[in-house]
Amino acid sequence: MPESLEQAAVEATQRVMETAAFLTVWPWSEEDGDLPLPDMAASMLFRGPCTGRLTLRVSSTLLNTITQNMLGELTEEDSPEEKGQDAVCEMLNMICGNLLTIWQGDEPVFNLNPPQVLNEDALAALPKPNACVSFYLEGT
Repeated sequence: MPESLEQAAVEATQRVMETAAFLTVWPWSEEDGDLPLPDMAASMLFRGPCTGRLTLRVSSTLLNTITQNMLGELTEEDSPEEKGQDAVCEMLNMICGNLLTIWQGDEPVFNLNPPQVLNEDALAALPKPNACVSFYLEGT
């Protein structure tokens, strides 16, 4: 098992992004330069041997790519914004499941609340995270 929550988050995020969204991500470093803050967020609670919240923030400029890679082409009836939010929520759900398994092992059982899209006010109202990992993806 990884030595830290951050290591588990890196492994889980890279695994999900590469296998579900067909995108390569890596932890952000100063060499990647300054990037704008992501403007879309989803968050979910988990309960079990440990309890917490996982929040995923992404740049809305990536929503079309993520949506197409995860859900395929949209139909005329589909709302691109809604489908993009659905894709990010599903990605968060997969990252959370992978993260908890990597970090806590296969044995513990966790209850996961469904992911919810957060506006800026809701995001600002969340408690300060215990751990935070920034990733570089497609210039964001």
